[in-house]
Amino acid sequence: MEISLEEARKMCSDPQSGFTTVHAEQHISLPPRFQTRISEGVRQQLDAKIGFACDKFDGAVIGYSNVRLLTDKGLVIDDAPYINFRISADFIVFQPRVGARLQGVVNKIGKDHIGLVVHGHFNVSIRLTSGQPESTVSKGDLCQFTVVRVHTHRHLLSMIGKLV
Repeated sequence: MEISLEEARKMCSDPQSGFTTVHAEQHISLPPRFQTRISEGVRQQLDAKIGFACDKFDGAVIGYSNVRLLTDKGLVIDDAPYINFRISADFIVFQPRVGARLQGVVNKIGKDHIGLVVHGHFNVSIRLTSGQPESTVSKGDLCQFTVVRVHTHRHLLSMIGKLV
């Protein structure tokens, strides 16, 4: 991700950023190699979620803070070797909503559509109508759009939009 945790925190107060903070509990399964380094294992598991869509949050995780173990001992379930913990944390999540107005940078121009990237990470496809020639935008332009649809595939979030 190109967005730092501090930048993301600041952007949570901007309704046009699509960012929000969610306090949540999560189940974490750590491989046995982390039995003496639980904090490192939890951090590694949470870092792996950054930039990816998560159904629980209805968006993509941007960052996290205030991580706490909710139990002092992990559980081994049945004969699985993983150590299971419950944690709580504050997650910063990109939650684009249908109808929301966002902005992105033009990164592709086609004959009948343009591509934008939002927050340096999330793709947007905007279909151009006959009244919107592609010559009105250039690569690198900042464009406002309305979210028409949010799509996730293999934990990657993308959007379909309409120019404002």
